[in-house]
Amino acid sequence: MIEFKNFRDEAKTWVYQADRALTETEVSFLQDKVNEFVDKWSTHGTALLAKAIVLPPFHLILSVDGDVQASGCSIDSSVRFVKSIGAEIGIDFFNRLKSIVVHADGNKEIISYHDLKNHPNSHVFYPSVTNMNELRTKWLVPISELV
Repeated sequence: MIEFKNFRDEAKTWVYQADRALTETEVSFLQDKVNEFVDKWSTHGTALLAKAIVLPPFHLILSVDGDVQASGCSIDSSVRFVKSIGAEIGIDFFNRLKSIVVHADGNKEIISYHDLKNHPNSHVFYPSVTNMNELRTKWLVPISELV
């Protein structure tokens, strides 16, 4: 599902979740912009081994692997970038009170975090993963494990 095949499990990872479904045009635009960003992303003048992917219709994922790790300044620059690009297309990637639920039929729905308990048989994307291993193994979890 996630195209970070060569990234180690320890690779630092950030998941940004849109507050509404992205259109095909927005997905294409975002992927181009995040590719440009990660190609230039550096820490203290040293390039980072970074990748980014936009997973329609809700997610933007950034990851850094290798011996050079993202520092506070480089992480701040990525947050500024995501906020800026979100503002440009009218998306809030920082609203943690909304959750993306995947129902048994595969349909995805944005709901309030507070309403998760009303969907005990569904799954939710857990946006607080911090590394590639968590993204690969704990990103989509049964709601029953969280509430």
